[in-house]
Amino acid sequence: MMNKTSQSKKPARPQTVDIIIKFGGSAITDKTCFETLRPAQLAAAVDCVRLCVENGLSCIVVHGAGSFGHHQARKFQINTGFVTTHTKEERQNKILGYSLTRQSVTKLDQLVINRLIEGGVPAIQCSPGSSWELDKRQPVKWPKELVAGFLLQGLVPVFHGDCCLDAALGCCILSGDTVIKSLCGFFDVKRVVFLTDVDGIYDKPPDQPGAKLMKTISVGHDGSLKHAISTSQSKNDVTGGIMLKLSTAVDIVVQTKGSCVVHVCSVESPAASRVCLESGQHKSGDFTTVYLENHEVNGTASPNSILNDEVLPNGINTE
Repeated sequence: MMNKTSQSKKPARPQTVDIIIKFGGSAITDKTCFETLRPAQLAAAVDCVRLCVENGLSCIVVHGAGSFGHHQARKFQINTGFVTTHTKEERQNKILGYSLTRQSVTKLDQLVINRLIEGGVPAIQCSPGSSWELDKRQPVKWPKELVAGFLLQGLVPVFHGDCCLDAALGCCILSGDTVIKSLCGFFDVKRVVFLTDVDGIYDKPPDQPGAKLMKTISVGHDGSLKHAISTSQSKNDVTGGIMLKLSTAVDIVVQTKGSCVVHVCSVESPAASRVCLESGQHKSGDFTTVYLENHEVNGTASPNSILNDEVLPNGINTE
């Protein structure tokens, strides 16, 4: 018989997080104008967080960089890393670009945190660039216990897209969506809500004729989608745009085995606050719900997904 000291301990149950709310960079900033905030849209996003806190929900905020940081990151090609520099001058130029990019994204982060605190939300800065370690663009170390402690005390950790040091590349871009996936891998997250500048995920770019909003997206246990989705990306977006959001949503519902549901909703939609507050499934509305097949949505079991032969891996096409 094994003694008490030799018995393997049961792994601790992951700490529950009721909701992660992502402020899309395109939702709270004007990506067509350098470092330009969209105050009304940021106020609407802050209001969603405030309502969650007032209703006793544990909450994490992650925001994109939008017009803060993307321009500098593209100009100095930060995502290719320091390893692509061949001369001292090139390296010095990229190091300066790295500093300018971080200066810009942290400027937006401070604006977001200021608005949250002004709205009565106990926000606490968790800037990834000063604490996350990456290798080949993938997070390998971040202060999990510190974030868990903030949550236990009732604080609202605020993360953002950032540029970070990378063991293989020297530096790279860490998107807010990748941050969310890491958080969902450590905490027991009940739902993730992406507040964007569009109503949800469309079957093709929403500015194209005939584009249809997909109210629900069923994900197979292998990450496959029933319908092909065509996406596009802004020239100033260095983090993957809606393609990465959809890929992140798929990864989240698969890695959590369906325990976490992902919603994509316009920050200006009347449904935004309702989607953030409700823990159960939702009635149909102008937003997209991404869920694992055979899990209940709107009170009924979802049908099995049938992978169309023409669908690319994960069902995502890019233009």
